[in-house]
Amino acid sequence: MTTRSGWAGRAVAAAGVLAIVGGAVAAMPASAADSRDVKAEGTLDWGFRNSFRNYVGQQIAALPPVGAVAVGQRITLLDPATFDTAGTPAWPASTSSPNETLPYHLPVQGGSYTSDDDLRVESAGGAVFHFPSHAFTVTVKDVAVVVSGGTAKLEGDLSVVIPESGTALGYTPGTYGGDDIVIGDVASAQVTETGDAVTVSGSGVTLSAAGSAALQGFLNTGDALDDFTLSTSLAAVAQAWTPKITVSKTSGFDPAGTETVTVTGTGFKPDANVSTRVPVTVGQPTGVYVTFGRFADVWRPSAGASSSARPITSQKWALPAASLTQVATDYPSQAAALVELAADGSFTAQVDVKKATATSGNYGIYVYAAGGAAANAAQELFVPVTFAGDVNVGVEVPETPVTPDPGEFSWTIGGSGSVSLGTATSTAAGFTASGQLPAIVVKDTRDGAPAFSISGQAGSFLAADGSGSFGGQALGWTPKLSANSVGAVAGATVAPGTGNGLKASSTLVSGAAGHALGTVDVGATLDLLAPADAKPGSYTSTLTLTALS
Repeated sequence: MTTRSGWAGRAVAAAGVLAIVGGAVAAMPASAADSRDVKAEGTLDWGFRNSFRNYVGQQIAALPPVGAVAVGQRITLLDPATFDTAGTPAWPASTSSPNETLPYHLPVQGGSYTSDDDLRVESAGGAVFHFPSHAFTVTVKDVAVVVSGGTAKLEGDLSVVIPESGTALGYTPGTYGGDDIVIGDVASAQVTETGDAVTVSGSGVTLSAAGSAALQGFLNTGDALDDFTLSTSLAAVAQAWTPKITVSKTSGFDPAGTETVTVTGTGFKPDANVSTRVPVTVGQPTGVYVTFGRFADVWRPSAGASSSARPITSQKWALPAASLTQVATDYPSQAAALVELAADGSFTAQVDVKKATATSGNYGIYVYAAGGAAANAAQELFVPVTFAGDVNVGVEVPETPVTPDPGEFSWTIGGSGSVSLGTATSTAAGFTASGQLPAIVVKDTRDGAPAFSISGQAGSFLAADGSGSFGGQALGWTPKLSANSVGAVAGATVAPGTGNGLKASSTLVSGAAGHALGTVDVGATLDLLAPADAKPGSYTSTLTLTALS
């Protein structure tokens, strides 16, 4: 239970962040607290202004020729409001039944509740105050209790009608006021939230400047209004289904071995995918496949990719409990590959990682709709996986350098082999970033000094959560050489984002036949120009370097 007395300002801000990590555009959008709907239950108990109800109810000094309105017609209600018969009437001597100077029950119609200092509860109905001999008919209705930015207030529709007879009293005939204006300022409020129940008590309520203007000065800014109490209940929090997977290990796998990783999924709506064929009974939920493989750049069923784009090396199948039991019973040979997709949208699967027979594509853990269900883009996720010798985002190195005999040709890559392109900058052309290729040392001591070259080619940049991609042409480079004792030649600059970029194989360094023997240090500035419409997310690509000699 939370209880708050009084109101103090509290502002919370969240800033969007756009970054490039390992050649990846990453965005964290601003977030907001979960909001719960207010049910159409309960009431706002309020009487507007006690002395005003007394004034209109008594109609003292009603002026001729109009005179006083008949008892029971001086204050009337607008549905669905009712009189609070347990309340205290402003004029106990009234003979109307019920007493028309009683305060009101205004039924709650809805609203939203985020916290005890961020809520809006709306009511319906209201009251009409008829006093034609004093030249007005005042209507107050559809009042809402609003708490925002540490301030409580009453909003609603407030108007006054001044008849032609008001001219004699110095008023200008017409209809004034409006809808959804601030009627009352609340000096102190107390919100109590217990489970699904919420109550609000407000005191020190005064007529706002907008309220006084709406009433054309019949009441003044700062005039006391009645305190109020409100009671209502909150709707259940809607389940937010945001699929996400985490993998216990994603890099450094032995290319000659097999290792098991743990894949944990959350936020997968269990009944989102429905069977159209066996093995799951038609019409029942099929869950998702949890796989490892080397898939094509375009692999998603929702993008129209065929199953041939998804060569699977190992697989588990996450199914809701009922479907899991049915498949395990009807097809016992599949039982060992089944894991439960829990009602809360979570699963845990053990998946084997090992080198695939496919010669191209992107290694990773892939998740997508299972069992013949229609494509479901929201549940198509990908987490990249690399083996020892691969350079995440930057370089994939052949595992065995070419070593002719006699003499030697070799090339080694320094550092960790990973490239971080820092924080992207948004420009009119797109998202730009840059970084440095890890230093490469090329050594050539072979007799005859045959020609050599090293070239590079970038694959597509793929979002880690499966939400988007952009092509390898977004990456370019400017090669540079130092400590060059072999007379090597740097490759041409490749501009990013125009033409083929590094999507096409491009020369990093080369040496002509008969070059001097020795070494050369090779580097390059990597430049990225990602499309301006790239979806927020964390992207990765593999830059594969190939030596020819």
